[in-house]
Amino acid sequence: MEEEQNEFRRWDQLPPDVLGLIFINLSLQELLTVIPPVCKSWSKAVRGSYCWQDIDLFQWSIRWKPHQLDRMLRMLVTRSSGCLCSLHVAGLKNDSIFSFITENAGSLQVLHCQEV
Repeated sequence: MEEEQNEFRRWDQLPPDVLGLIFINLSLQELLTVIPPVCKSWSKAVRGSYCWQDIDLFQWSIRWKPHQLDRMLRMLVTRSSGCLCSLHVAGLKNDSIFSFITENAGSLQVLHCQEV
């Protein structure tokens, strides 16, 4: 019976990339607030670029002020470590955030930006 249990890894022992594959199915709020305090390995996984390849901030961005959106975008684009492929957002108000995105999201293929 003990040998059988050793065949399975505990959640906190999974490699960060595997956890990242699981975590990409969670909401932005869960990725930022629920997952990091669970344990060190989960926090490390959610800080990795894998969870930030496709960022959908649309619902969040229509409720927040431009300076809050700017800060959030800078944080998430930085977390993506150049691996951001798709970004869906609303209400971008200044050229500096567009410049930041183009300079730091070399893999960006889709930018869906709507006005609010």
